[in-house]
Amino acid sequence: MKVFKNIIICITISLIIQISGFFYLNSYFLASNSAVRSQKVAVQSKKTSAPKINVPNNAKSINVSYNGNYVSYYLNDELYVVNTITGRSANVSSSDGIKISFYKWLPDRNRMLTAQTENSSLYLSYYDADDAQKSNITDILMNSSTSKVNDIEAAPLPNVIYIKVSNGIKNDSIYWVNIMKSIKKINTKTKNIGNIKVATLEDKMVYEDLTNAKVYKTGISNALNFYGSAKSCLLQMDNNDDVYIGDVNNNNNIDKIYFGTLKDDTSSWHTFQLSTQVSKDSLFITAGGKVYINDNLKGTVTELQSGKETAYKGTFLQLYGDGIASISHGILVKTSFN
Repeated sequence: MKVFKNIIICITISLIIQISGFFYLNSYFLASNSAVRSQKVAVQSKKTSAPKINVPNNAKSINVSYNGNYVSYYLNDELYVVNTITGRSANVSSSDGIKISFYKWLPDRNRMLTAQTENSSLYLSYYDADDAQKSNITDILMNSSTSKVNDIEAAPLPNVIYIKVSNGIKNDSIYWVNIMKSIKKINTKTKNIGNIKVATLEDKMVYEDLTNAKVYKTGISNALNFYGSAKSCLLQMDNNDDVYIGDVNNNNNIDKIYFGTLKDDTSSWHTFQLSTQVSKDSLFITAGGKVYINDNLKGTVTELQSGKETAYKGTFLQLYGDGIASISHGILVKTSFN
C-alpha cells in the first residue's frame, strides 16, 4: 500500500512539472502578456452587427489570420489590422517612425510577428490582435543596410523562430532565435533560398535550394531525394510535422506530392498523384494536412483527398482554418468549405 501511494505521489509531481513547463513555454516567448516593452494600440470601433470589411484597392500584402477573424494589409506604408467580426480597425505601425518591413500571422493564434528594419538593425516584435498589444522580441544585426526580411517561421512548441533575410540577389541568410533570445546564423547548402518551413514538435527547419531545385533539412548535408524525381520544391509542413514536397516536371509544374516526416527515410514517404499538373501557386496545404487546388478561372477550390469542390466569389486571397478568403468588389468574402 505504501509503495502504491509513493507511485501516485511521483506521478502527480511529474504531471505538475510537465504542465507548468508547457504553460511557461506557451506564455513567455510568444505570449500576449509579456512584460517586454509592451504598448497598447489605439483601436477605432465600428458599431455594426455584421460589418462589410472594405479592402482598399491600393492595399498591399493582404493576409488573414489563421481563423479568418482578422485581415491585415499595408496602406501608404502603414500596417492595418481589421477585426472581421466587429469591424474594428487598428494601425499597428511603429510609433517611433520605423516602418514595419515584413509581417506574418502565426499559424495557431491571432498574433503576427513583425520585422522593422533601420540601417543594419532588425527589430523583431509581435502584435497580438485579440488584446491589441505589441512587444519587442529581440534585435538582430544584419549584413548591411540593404538587407530585408522576406519570411518568418515560428515553431510554438520548441519556441524558436527562423528569419529569412535577403542580402541581395541570390544571397539569403537564415537567423535562428530561441526563447532565451539567443541568436545564431544557420548554415545552409545554398544562399539562393526559397520557401522555409519549421517543425511544430521539434527544432527542425526545411528549405528550398532554388538553384538546384532541391529541398534540404537543417543538420543534414544531403538533399531530400525521391526515386524518379529530378527536381522538387517545398510546399508545406503540417501540425504533425509531415513535410509536403512537390515533384517538379519539365514544365515547372507539379504532378505529384510526396509527404512524410523528417524522421523517416524518404523511400517510405507517401505519395499524392495529381490527375493533372498544376502550378505551385495553385497548391495549398492546411495545418491539418488537407491538400487543396485552387482554380482561379473557375473560382473554385477542390480538396484533393475527398474531391469536394467549394466555389468562392471574386479574387482568391488565401485559405484559413475552415474556409476561403477572397476579395469581391473591394469587400472581403469568407466562404466556408463544403
